[in-house]
Amino acid sequence: MIGIIVVGHCKLSEELVRAAEFITGKIKGVQAVSLDPNAKVDLLRREVASAIEQVDSGDGILILADMFGGTPSNISLSFLEEGKVEVVTGVNLPMLIHIATRQKGTPLNQLAEEVRTYGKRSISLAGEILKKEVS
Repeated sequence: MIGIIVVGHCKLSEELVRAAEFITGKIKGVQAVSLDPNAKVDLLRREVASAIEQVDSGDGILILADMFGGTPSNISLSFLEEGKVEVVTGVNLPMLIHIATRQKGTPLNQLAEEVRTYGKRSISLAGEILKKEVS
């Protein structure tokens, strides 16, 4: 089973995991790591390393960061290791829900691609959708 780590600013990662589990039930092998605005970067790096150890079952680790270029993303990128650790940025709730059904038995690179695609597809402009339905 692929281990999942959600990394984000403030309490975003914890709340995303909480919301996903509200919808899907408990998600195994997931850890949330939150960036406290007052914490030093070294502490967050140690927290990510600890989370990796906790969820690593040998099938790979998928780190989901809140936004590319932010501190959580930059720290996560330092753990990138082909075939072992992958990072996807721009995490959203539909991505976590998708992971809940696919993290077991799906290769790491395939799951990372699926999650990125699923996350993009889940973003909609409601006005366009409603105009098409009315027309």
